[in-house]
Amino acid sequence: MKLAEWKGEILGITILLALCSPVAAQSQRPPTEEWDIRAGAGVMVRPTFDGSDRYRARPLPFVTVNWRDTVTFDQTGLNAQLRRKNYRVGMGLTFDGGREEQDTGGIFASGDDRLLGMGDIDFALGIRGFASWQLGPLELGTTVTKFLGDQNDGLLGRANLSIPLLLGPTLRLIPSISVSWADEKYTQTFFGITPLQASRSRFARFDAGGGFQDARAGVNLVYSFHRNWVANFNFGIVHLLGDSADSPISLSDASVTGMALVAYQF
Repeated sequence: MKLAEWKGEILGITILLALCSPVAAQSQRPPTEEWDIRAGAGVMVRPTFDGSDRYRARPLPFVTVNWRDTVTFDQTGLNAQLRRKNYRVGMGLTFDGGREEQDTGGIFASGDDRLLGMGDIDFALGIRGFASWQLGPLELGTTVTKFLGDQNDGLLGRANLSIPLLLGPTLRLIPSISVSWADEKYTQTFFGITPLQASRSRFARFDAGGGFQDARAGVNLVYSFHRNWVANFNFGIVHLLGDSADSPISLSDASVTGMALVAYQF
């Protein structure tokens, strides 16, 4: 597999995992279970890049692993956490799949030919800290990630609010809202345009600064239709803010994302 195809697959998996709600990955088995492992497949629809007005659908795999509710691999990466009755804190290793400057045409490929001349943004690892609190029916959460890539070495934070609603013994609805903040390095990487990029692409030079990056609202429906099977349907709206919205790359400030997933719990 070519490097561009690997990058496209990594980016696609990143996007799918980002769409999946943490609630959907939580175990439905008794807390005495040592392992909770789920694997499945999904179909997702999202813009070709952040700020795009074009969409692409693609199939992607899905895997989550939870050991004693302490070490997890899920939609956020590899994490170690401490969970108590009303709160959860932890740290983990995550990643960003980057962005390609063109559409390579592969089933897992990402990118958009309108980005030609911007250059690729490479895969980057990140170190994240996170915490969440349960306040009655509300769940408040915050995450801060420092990326360590050669191109993406910025800082990204997100605060979110969700209200898990039990609609029946096998059906849950989780509406949520969130807002993110990014420093200048992160915003410049994905929304800035250097003089060199401007000379090679269709876009004018743009110096992006730090600040609020986007606001999101979404709803996640989780249906456990068998002891070992769960279906997850997710729909979200994203609105870019600040310099992310003002960038010439942002051809549309508002976009939607969607996902349907079926997973088996081992």
